[in-house]
Amino acid sequence: MVAVKSSAVSRFLRSPDPSCRAVLVYGPDTGLVSERAASLQKHFAEGAGEAEIVRLDDRDFAEMDGRLSVELGTMPMFADRKVVRVSAGARLNPDELKALLAEPPAAALVIEGGNLKPDSAVRKLFEKLSYAAAIPCYAEEKNLGALIDEELSAAKVNIDRETRTYLMNRLGADQALSRSEIEKLILYVAGRDRITHDDIDAVVGDSAEVAVENFVYLVSGGDSRGAIRQLSRLSGAGTPPQIALAALGRHFMKLHMVAAAEAESGSADAALRKIRPPIHFKRRDAFIRDSRRWGAHRLQAALPRIQDAVMKARLSPALEQAHAERLVLALRSRG
Repeated sequence: MVAVKSSAVSRFLRSPDPSCRAVLVYGPDTGLVSERAASLQKHFAEGAGEAEIVRLDDRDFAEMDGRLSVELGTMPMFADRKVVRVSAGARLNPDELKALLAEPPAAALVIEGGNLKPDSAVRKLFEKLSYAAAIPCYAEEKNLGALIDEELSAAKVNIDRETRTYLMNRLGADQALSRSEIEKLILYVAGRDRITHDDIDAVVGDSAEVAVENFVYLVSGGDSRGAIRQLSRLSGAGTPPQIALAALGRHFMKLHMVAAAEAESGSADAALRKIRPPIHFKRRDAFIRDSRRWGAHRLQAALPRIQDAVMKARLSPALEQAHAERLVLALRSRG
């Protein structure tokens, strides 16, 4: 078989090629790798009678030489079929694996790999064998959207398009963690049939993310006292000031992009549409107001000051709170 393209993965998982006896699932999205490996394990185990599932990792290979060879080459005594699922690590030898897969194995094989490069020996092996397949797992917007639709549909909970987009932007890149967050959200809205922005703010993602966002809007809005209080809260909750400063730099870059576009064309709409993730509708009025209040020239002048504070905070962690507060006050006097 050839390498399964990202666009064809869902179709392959629904109906794997009957001749396929070994599958490598790899990529940076570890949650998605695990979910797809579990799906393939279930596929290979299905059928009349019992199936034996064998899980192996580096500890098993360290305890017994040739363990993978034994498991792949023998059928179980008290079951009709066997599935060997391997968590790939440093002890998975590509040359040994190549010898073991010189012909279709007696037991089905599913390997969970990491973020393998195109020249990886294991990946090239699975892409070349006619009875094997290599499945990539990358965090993609369509995968996340499908996950949201699948979970909410099963729970009979509705969500409008704008709120769905907001939820996608709040979820992370890990499929398993995203599924967990969606399940938590469904439990939170139990008894209601629709999810709102407020529901998402209440339970999805790290609360520190919201606190950092509050900080940057306090700064751009000219509330230095509120911003410094928010910095103290962040620090007390374990979020270093340099994280808040880095977010402030990104915020001011977006403000400058919109202000410059409006100064040039008389409209900020096109620039606003290019911002990713998009500005939350509840923040949109404040964002536009701050962009206009500062103006492109003053925003451009503020950016080097913010970058300088970020650098000083990184070089002197013991003084990062002081650097952050000094920046807030300096921006207040120029905003």
